Amino acid sequence: MTAVSDREWADPEAFTARVTAECDRAVPLGAYADDRAVHYLFLEANSGPYALSRRRDDAVRPLPAVSGSRPLFSWDEREMAQERSVRFARLPDARPFRATNDGTIPTAVVAEGEGLMHFVVGPVHAGIIEPGRFTISSGGETVVHLDAQLGYQHRGVELLLEGLPAVDAAWQVARICGACSASRSFAYARALETLAGVCIEREVELARLALAELERVYNHLADLSVSAAGAGWGPGFAKGMALKEEAMRLCALSAGHRLLFDTIVPGGVRSGVLADRKQSRAALAALEAAVETYLTRLFGTTSMTARWHRAGIVRHETARALGAVGPTHRASRGEIDVRAFAPYGAYRELPVRVAHAASGDVLARCRVKRDELRESFRLLREALAELGDAALPDAWPLELPGGAALATVEGPRGAETVAVHVGAGGRLERLHVISASYRNWPLTVRAMEGNIVPDFPLVNKSFNLCYACVDR
Repeated sequence: MTAVSDREWADPEAFTARVTAECDRAVPLGAYADDRAVHYLFLEANSGPYALSRRRDDAVRPLPAVSGSRPLFSWDEREMAQERSVRFARLPDARPFRATNDGTIPTAVVAEGEGLMHFVVGPVHAGIIEPGRFTISSGGETVVHLDAQLGYQHRGVELLLEGLPAVDAAWQVARICGACSASRSFAYARALETLAGVCIEREVELARLALAELERVYNHLADLSVSAAGAGWGPGFAKGMALKEEAMRLCALSAGHRLLFDTIVPGGVRSGVLADRKQSRAALAALEAAVETYLTRLFGTTSMTARWHRAGIVRHETARALGAVGPTHRASRGEIDVRAFAPYGAYRELPVRVAHAASGDVLARCRVKRDELRESFRLLREALAELGDAALPDAWPLELPGGAALATVEGPRGAETVAVHVGAGGRLERLHVISASYRNWPLTVRAMEGNIVPDFPLVNKSFNLCYACVDR
């Protein structure tokens, strides 16, 4: 982890050129702004995240947009323009990122041409999923273009937390999104611990690894289940969701909460986490055996995997250009898993075997998640064995000086990055969250191009991204 740089670049064109070049040297994570500066974030191998920052003078000289040549920054720059009033020059997509204060929804981008038709799915959907508008341009059954508009339930969490004690704000950070709670809390805690100069005990780091992998297990089981549903195989969906329920019960047994809220806290882990490790090990072994049986049957059902094959392809070049992370990235010949690329905590001691696939389709994404499930069980077994039965120490009380810090961890859907700026009295001046779902939603859009309209649920569920992470 590296503190946010306060380096100034006098020439805005030179700054944009440097950020553009940095994308070829390191892994771009995203960008954000505060009242004083704009920050473009990157991940360094075997090190951690860092920022290229420039003090704002965009009221006088608009900052040339990086997204013109590096489209992965498109959402970030649109959000900076809307939420922080950053003035960009040559911004390719100048639409508001989300609904404006008067309720106006950004206009969809559609494909035009003879024989093309446009229709809208959402923003209200069947079931209990959150709102999002998907505007499909198609020629017959073939999708030519898909436009996704989220942000219908934007909560303004980052702004609401400004001025709160940074340690206390961990409660709200854990609740930005239920599915990513442990990994986001992990990143937030690591950022604050960097500022405080605290080194976390080995056994606490092992416990954090176990919590992060429990979250990965229940998320990947859910993803495989809904991918089976998208292919029309009901038994695969039903059994997978039953196993997800068992995984969430294991979370409750081991950590006191089905969604792992407040289990990773600044300075350590919550008191009582993994208190009965003997019972956790027994439940884990039973779940692992049941999941292995499920995976064998799921991937052995060729009538279903045939539906996954060549559906929703994300090519390597597209994944790289749009900044794909996590299984989406690694299913398209990507190599980056933060746990192995820039190891942190107990992942330095328990190296991760990174799962890969090459075809970039639904089948590839599901294969990566299958392999990651198996790896998560291995890591959980080893971490719980290393922990033994000794009690975990209490969390450190953090004394926070003023400053800024970054942290990136690997969540179930990919890199989860948190930036914190802390002022006098340990209070938050700025919080920015870049979720894996935020990075991967533009890939869902591109994956639909060339597919038939009825495959939209299948392709969408193979990513199974969060709405709440974007509507934070």
